Amino acid sequence: MHAATEFAVLDVETSGFDPGHARVLSVAVLVVTADGATRDAMHTLLDPGVDPGPTNIHGLTAAMLAGQPHFAEIADQLATLLHRRVLVAHNAGFDYAFLAAEAHRCGTELPITSALCTLELASQLNLGLDSLSLAALAKHWNITQARPHDALDDARVLAATLPRMLTRAAQLGMELPIRAPSTLPPVQFPTAA
Repeated sequence: MHAATEFAVLDVETSGFDPGHARVLSVAVLVVTADGATRDAMHTLLDPGVDPGPTNIHGLTAAMLAGQPHFAEIADQLATLLHRRVLVAHNAGFDYAFLAAEAHRCGTELPITSALCTLELASQLNLGLDSLSLAALAKHWNITQARPHDALDDARVLAATLPRMLTRAAQLGMELPIRAPSTLPPVQFPTAA
């Protein structure tokens, strides 16, 4: 990987688990370099036009989302941030599936040609952790997670863990599992505690 590679670290909050029916409620993207420097960012709530689903998890209510932009209104800005960058997400298959579904609904495509699933990457780093959740990785590397299941905070935490994961991968001499989005690992759903 070239040191100048830029990553689009992304997180979405959704109204459910099925991208065919559920919608994106919030999206955050941080454009970062391999050393963790942030180059650009966006974060927005979205009006999904549907019930927001598990409010107890993401904290987003219908009242908070009413009047927010629709996905179609932010698609161009999102595309600009994703263009020629490696999409990075924790459980990237999930985030990618929702972005692709939202783009399809509004008749556009997002320029995502390569993706790095940090859940997959973490599983190859021999970290000795019982869980590879974002919260577990944040704790492992002493990164403060202020609001779990908040798109912006999750993207910020992931962006802070990314340089540590890249360093660990380099120490192990491993090639990063950057792949075409269509070949991402299957979506993994959180398990009940």
